[in-house]
Amino acid sequence: MSASGSRGRGRGKRPYRSTGGPPEPYRSQSMAITSEKYHQTNLDRNNPSRPPSVKANTSSGRRSNGDQRKSTSRSSTGRAKSTRAFREPVHSAIPDTALVSFACRPDRGGKAGYPLKLQTNHFTCNIPRSLKCHQYDIDLQAANRDGTWRTAKKDDRFIILTKIIERENFPLVWYDEGKSLYSIELLVDLKDQYEITIKDKKSDREQRYRLLINNLVKSYDIQVLWDFIENKIAIRPRDPIRILETLLKQTTRATMVCVKNQFYDKRQTLDDLGDGRGLASGFYQAMFLTCIGATININSTFTCFYQPFNLVHFLCEYLQHDIVQDGIDQREQQLLLRKVLRPIWLETHHGENVRKYRIRGFGAPARQHTFARHVDGASDDTQERQTVYDYFAEKYNIQLQYPNLPTVELYTPPNNIQFHYLPMECCTVQAWQRSIKPLTTDQRARVTKKTVVNPTQRHRAIMDIVKTRKFNEDKYLNEIGMSIIDDKMITVSARCIQPPEIKYKSIHDEQSQIVERINIGKWNLRNRFQTTKNINCWACIMVSSQKPNQNQLSIANQFVEQFPSIISQYGIYFQSSPIMSCDPADPDIIHKRLQTLKEQNCEVVVFILNGVGEDTYKTIKYFGNQKLGIVTQCTDFVAIAKNIRSRKLDMYLQNLVQKFNAKLGGVNGMVSLARALTTASGKDDVFMFFGADVTHITCSREKPSIAAVVGSVDSTSTQYASRVGEQFPARGKISLEIIKDLYQMSTDLLKLFAQRNHCFPNKIVFYRDGVDDGHFQKVLDNEIRALQNACKALYMTNSLPKITFIIVKKRHNTRFFLQDHQTGNMNNVPPGTVVDTDIVHPQHFDFYLNSHAAIQGTSRPILYHVLYDEIGFTSDEIQSLTYFLCHSDVRCTKAVSIPAPVHYAHLAAYQSRDAESFENDQKSTAGDFNDDDLVDGMGSITLQDVESRLIQLDPSIQDTMWYV
Repeated sequence: MSASGSRGRGRGKRPYRSTGGPPEPYRSQSMAITSEKYHQTNLDRNNPSRPPSVKANTSSGRRSNGDQRKSTSRSSTGRAKSTRAFREPVHSAIPDTALVSFACRPDRGGKAGYPLKLQTNHFTCNIPRSLKCHQYDIDLQAANRDGTWRTAKKDDRFIILTKIIERENFPLVWYDEGKSLYSIELLVDLKDQYEITIKDKKSDREQRYRLLINNLVKSYDIQVLWDFIENKIAIRPRDPIRILETLLKQTTRATMVCVKNQFYDKRQTLDDLGDGRGLASGFYQAMFLTCIGATININSTFTCFYQPFNLVHFLCEYLQHDIVQDGIDQREQQLLLRKVLRPIWLETHHGENVRKYRIRGFGAPARQHTFARHVDGASDDTQERQTVYDYFAEKYNIQLQYPNLPTVELYTPPNNIQFHYLPMECCTVQAWQRSIKPLTTDQRARVTKKTVVNPTQRHRAIMDIVKTRKFNEDKYLNEIGMSIIDDKMITVSARCIQPPEIKYKSIHDEQSQIVERINIGKWNLRNRFQTTKNINCWACIMVSSQKPNQNQLSIANQFVEQFPSIISQYGIYFQSSPIMSCDPADPDIIHKRLQTLKEQNCEVVVFILNGVGEDTYKTIKYFGNQKLGIVTQCTDFVAIAKNIRSRKLDMYLQNLVQKFNAKLGGVNGMVSLARALTTASGKDDVFMFFGADVTHITCSREKPSIAAVVGSVDSTSTQYASRVGEQFPARGKISLEIIKDLYQMSTDLLKLFAQRNHCFPNKIVFYRDGVDDGHFQKVLDNEIRALQNACKALYMTNSLPKITFIIVKKRHNTRFFLQDHQTGNMNNVPPGTVVDTDIVHPQHFDFYLNSHAAIQGTSRPILYHVLYDEIGFTSDEIQSLTYFLCHSDVRCTKAVSIPAPVHYAHLAAYQSRDAESFENDQKSTAGDFNDDDLVDGMGSITLQDVESRLIQLDPSIQDTMWYV
């Protein structure tokens, strides 16, 4: 069928946002404050009663209302910009060149704590030192009918090469499915070109292919791996590792689908999750160079794929109704395009060959949609109109079952000009396409039930994977003399360090301090918070999907009656008569309600969510945080009812009241961070802690990445303020891991610290989340420079602070197991477990820390990379300090898995992501889409490729902990 046409895209250029910064560190006398001149600066303003503040240079201040209104207009790209207020940031010019060196380990590991012996899911890998590998550049091509050649499809390349290798009796070679072929021999006796003809199993049609061996790219001595392990060279030999990892994948190519270093057997049936997705089980496999040599890290993994359903079945599953009976209205069509269909590959099987398409939109039903077709037998260009329904009956002898369903408008990238209209029932979702869409609450519960296993089960699963892999029977490994000790996991040395002291005010005497005892990562909240605030005006609003019945209203009233008295025991006093209302889950009504409460000087709004979804939560947070600047706290009606009936409401409110107090500027408990420092001089320093994270919302450029930075602003390092921004990569480029506006963000937070403490910090500890290994150097070079430039601009001629920069890595696959020698079972490691020898980096300053007690499943330690360390921490100091910060999270009375500042940065990014999602959901159209929008690793990226905007929250909550 050839129902095709073309249309213009009309993308245009995106309006200027921010692309760089000043060539020199920004220095302004009005921004520079030193601890000695701080009070004098305020006196010079002739307003001694005014609290300390820092006046920013007017050129970098907030934009006028007119400027803010302009930022809400629609750009020429066709994408509606956010309606939130933004401010233009002050930038620093930061080159994308490697200038900063990684910190080296300061000692041979820490000594604090009691020793442990653990098993870890690493396996010893023996690699011959004399091994040499050669890399060749190749092309695999398929013949066109006109005699020209095109690049062979990726799915076909491995089979094509395998058949040529077998026929031509090649020496041992292995292939990366791209343009590289590897061998341990020089391929001097081989020809430059090989051709082969392969018959298609379905159509019996023959297809001609050829292999072109272009040139020898490079030869690699594997001895460099050992040189790196033995500290003879400083740079990690990435290419030799990549070559050996490609070798390890060869025996899995035929039956496995590979997602980076994860492998999933294509012969398995997906566990159905609903909405057209299923869960696959597989394994992770990667090579590491450690202090004890090369290891293979193996772990069990799970991920979601789209079900290979017929498109009609797929859409019925996603929409949760029978589209054959009910049809698909315009609203649902736009929803499908925006939420799920645009990145998915579809296949058609009605012709001679399987064809792949992407979907652009929907058309008229097959019985109605017509296209111009050349009249058979006509000598001229006579055309006639024919329906899609009649065309399929005539051309393919196919009687369409669902001729009244819309056709789908398809195109084949990169040709996004020509498009085709095909019947929905002739399209199938291509198998083994990974889904990166967030799971629903129900799906998360089902995935958790499947994937969360105790340490004994995970240990057994990993050993079963290793047994199934049969490494030592692998012909590729045997040929090069490489072996893996796969009968047992590596045993490593570990230590369990002491937790911090956490102080509260005595419930009997507010002048006395009580130290709560920590037991297995948890402690009880039995006393008063350190600082609190009295609330004179508050509201309790029940938001329901349906009109609540009398029983539900009674439970809500009981909650309101008991709430003030329960939280008063922690030192927070609420008026006993709040403003009360019951509203439907309508965004406009919620907006108006919050607006009214704001006008009534309401300080806090408690929302009881009754039978509503995540969209209502996003609505409340969007208007409360982004638009109106009013403190909101959401709680679940089902949880309230359950705890009232069981008379445990006070326990339930304990976590709620901790969030409340933090949002209102209070301090819950104080963690004595100074106890982590062993040097006497360190205990008198002024520390400031930063946390930062970049969250990528989607695979599309149309939605930005969210960058969030938080910084401590009080002397207890308990209160944190945040700065959040959006980052848009240029078309065809991957999302950037670097926080482009870190200069302005850190400047703002340092100024706020100075306002509240009357001095700047002399030591800064920066925890950075969301960075892959391959981006360490780029993040270090750019973000350290940005932070240093911010300090230079503010500190002027005063001594600059010493900075320590630490990467917090959650997404890794190393696990530890503590064996019970009496039963043989595996247990989780205790909170405070540190591993900083054996399987860590041979040279750099990194360590594993498990700070939390796992609620269920197998605990995952966090891997910390100290990339930059001017402060000069010992291993014991930075490990204890990090562990102590895991106890300072205001949301709970237990140690969390990551330090509080980086957790707060994640929460701030998450809340802002929800706001972005809320704004996009208000748009009625699917928006323009181009295949270049996909973030698929194309091209390199620099700071100049990124457009960014800082999000300006309402001033009344801008510097509070609104995100907790």
